[in-house]
Amino acid sequence: MDADERSERLELLFRQTFRRVMAYCLRRTGEAAAHDAVAEVYAVAWRRRRRLPAGDEEAVLWLLGIARLVLANQARSQRRWARLLRRVAERADPDPPPADAPNDAGDGLAAALAQVSDADRELLRLAYWDDLSRQDIATVLGISVGAVDTRLHRARQRLRQHLTAAGFHPDLTKEKNHAER
Repeated sequence: MDADERSERLELLFRQTFRRVMAYCLRRTGEAAAHDAVAEVYAVAWRRRRRLPAGDEEAVLWLLGIARLVLANQARSQRRWARLLRRVAERADPDPPPADAPNDAGDGLAAALAQVSDADRELLRLAYWDDLSRQDIATVLGISVGAVDTRLHRARQRLRQHLTAAGFHPDLTKEKNHAER
């Protein structure tokens, strides 16, 4: 089967299996996450279309297997996000937020993270979400450990400024130094 035939077969398979894959995902997660998962399932299937099984039923099972892995990745990401929020909460002893401040610290953190640069956000995520050591971060980014220390320090300062501007007052002086790892 050549590339065009595989592409056409996958398009046909998409039309035939979309509802089944969506139902599979909806039974395991919420509606928004299910839509994201289904989109990812077909993106993965498109990238791996050379491995598309010959039979229709095998192809459906192949897609459901991809869906299972995508949902597992989503669940891991959600657990990491929850751990990050807990870690941030444990490190900070914030003053009570002003009456007009948002109630959810996670919303404040998400808003503050959205305001920092992509490079700062990636560095903070590697350090605190992915829980990588300084050496591991240096390897991932292709920079020295000293550069990681400097950039991480500056990224935390900028994040702290955005959190403070949003009405959250993190006391990061109590934060265990990530550089010790």
